[in-house]
Amino acid sequence: MPSQPKRDPLGSGSCAAGKRQVLIIMDQDVIKSVKVRGVEDDIKMSTPWKKAVRDWLSKRKRDRAASKAV
Repeated sequence: MPSQPKRDPLGSGSCAAGKRQVLIIMDQDVIKSVKVRGVEDDIKMSTPWKKAVRDWLSKRKRDRAASKAV
C-alpha cells in the first residue's frame, strides 16, 4: 500500500518548500495584539514572529562574538 503524504495537522494545506510549521504558546493578549496590528499593517501574522526571532538570533550572534573578542 503506498504511503499517504503527510497532512498539515491544521488542515490548511502544506507549508511552502523549505519551511516548517511551528507551534508557539503565547499570552492571549499578545496574540490578539499581533493579530490586530497585522490587520492594520496588512501583513501575515507570521511576519512579526519571524522578525522577532531573526532579531533575537542576530543579537545573540553579536553578543557571543563580542564576548569572545574580550
